[in-house]
Order: sequence, then C-alpha cells, then structure tokens
Amino acid sequence: MSAPPPRQPGQDAPTPASTGRGSQRSSARRKQTRPTNSTQRTASPPQARHPRSPRLHLTNTPPPTVKKAPRPSPLQGSADPRWVLAVRTAELLQGDIITPQCRERIIHLGRMFNLTPFDANMIIAIVQDQARRGIAPQLCPTAGVHQLQMVTPPRQRSFRQLIRSRYSLTIAALLSVLLAIEGLLIWWVF
Repeated sequence: MSAPPPRQPGQDAPTPASTGRGSQRSSARRKQTRPTNSTQRTASPPQARHPRSPRLHLTNTPPPTVKKAPRPSPLQGSADPRWVLAVRTAELLQGDIITPQCRERIIHLGRMFNLTPFDANMIIAIVQDQARRGIAPQLCPTAGVHQLQMVTPPRQRSFRQLIRSRYSLTIAALLSVLLAIEGLLIWWVF
C-alpha cells in the first residue's frame, strides 16, 4: 500500500476513515460550492446595509460628576493602624525585602485593624520603597509619613461588627462561664 500524496495548499486533510483521492475531490467540490464572505458582501444590495451610527452623540445631559481625590488624612498619633502596620513592617524587613510569610502576617494584622488587604499591601510597599532608597529600616515609617497619609484610614467598626467578631464572642463565652461558676460557688457557700 502506498502513502497518500502530499496535501496541496487549500485542500482538506483526508480523514482516517477515508483514503484515496475520491474524498479529497468531494471536499474540494464542497469548498467550491460554498459562498465566500466576499461574495456575500457584494451580493447584498446597498439598501440592506445599515448606515454607520455616529460615534459622538450630542445630548443635553450634564457630564457625570467625578469624585474628588481623597485628601490626605493625618496620622492620629502612634496608635493609628497605618503607623502601627508601617512600624511592624519596618521591623520585619530583611534589607529591603520582606518574606512572603511576614507579608501574610502583616496583612492579617491589617485585617485585625480593619484595613483592607489592598491598603495593607500599600503600607508594605511604602516602607519597602523607603528602604530601597537607602533609608535605615527603623526610619522608613518616619520617612514615608506623607505617603502613609494617602492610605485610606480604616473605618471604625460598628457595635454589630464587634459582636460578630470571633474574639468578642470568645471573651463573652468565657465571661458567662466564669459568672456561672461564681454563681454556683455562691449558691453552694450560702
């Protein structure tokens, strides 16, 4: 049995079930009878074409309002979560690099302070940038104060959010157990 002839440009490849030239000829005939895109375009009358819609629409509506850029909010002393996160980042720097494990710890700490992961990563980047500029790691938060002020301060948690947090539930459960034990002791003694 001989090998099939090489395929010519424009011919379909023979399927494994079909061998020989008969299948190639039939596919070539099918190809010739199919209308091409260029013949379909020229075959449509000009009236059937849709006119192009203009790209610019003039309206009487006012332009949308654009939010103003956030103003830098000054740091609220040494207890500000942005400052605490920056100092903690500076402590964990190894040169100007922070390891992935340390980064995850800082982001977790930022979540505890009600900062978003994006804001926590921004604080890390600000401190790393100061270290890359040659500033000693201990001085990086002080050198980046103006950039730290641009990070959005965390919103204060509402009372409902405090109740829903794991830590407050754990403390409440421990206090209720202690009160129950104290009540039993008082009842037993008196």
